[in-house]
Amino acid sequence: MAIVPLVAAKGSAGVTTAALTLAAVWPEGRGAPVVVECDPGGGDVAARFGLEVIPGVVSLAAELERSGPADPADCGNQVGGHTQELPGGLRILVAPTSPEEMRLPLERLAEDLPRLAQAKADFMVDCGRLEASAMRQHTAVLRLIQRCGLVVVVVRPELAALQHLNVWLPTLRSLDVDVLALLSGRGPYSPEEIGDTMDLRVIGALPHDPAAADVVCGASGSRPDRSALFRAARPACAAIAAVLARSQSAPVAPTPLEEAVP
Repeated sequence: MAIVPLVAAKGSAGVTTAALTLAAVWPEGRGAPVVVECDPGGGDVAARFGLEVIPGVVSLAAELERSGPADPADCGNQVGGHTQELPGGLRILVAPTSPEEMRLPLERLAEDLPRLAQAKADFMVDCGRLEASAMRQHTAVLRLIQRCGLVVVVVRPELAALQHLNVWLPTLRSLDVDVLALLSGRGPYSPEEIGDTMDLRVIGALPHDPAAADVVCGASGSRPDRSALFRAARPACAAIAAVLARSQSAPVAPTPLEEAVP
């Protein structure tokens, strides 16, 4: 299957909410995706829902360190043994809140997560905010993005946020991946204006809808399929799925990366 990494160029652009929302409305033909927290700054979901951090990315990384990825036919079982279920039914690999505790698991997942994509599920990967050090070296997140073949940048349609994204675009494009933009919240610039000005494919715009975001994770509320958030997320999912369909069916081999990021 495939891995869809989501990142933000600056600040809190709602990457976690975007990852959970896209996973909730992911095309049925591709199966139910697994959400993976790979934020170098640490995860949020376990603390938010009172979950333990094990099982999660720490326990999966430890297993991978010991034995490596399972045979393709058994990858789903290997991943599934480390997921937890949110109240709304989404399966997730949670991460610790500490950046230091996340450092070694993230290094391991950057190497092996693409191999695990041979499981019968796509991965929606919350990579959080891009680190400044990534402009000088191949961080674990950049290596993961390069092996996935695409990246979805979640950005607010505001001047400051778009300027930060513009600074990051050369680095992301140097990875030779499809760079897609997903707008978060309202701003003075339309998706068409942003796409034309920045020569960037904008796949959609998610409204700021806290109530619907809570429904994504199983909190009480109105039917999620009637929310503006879910309606906006579906065409974004379709656009991502179309990019995945055009890419090679086999995962990218995790070979050593020798070229430095400009």
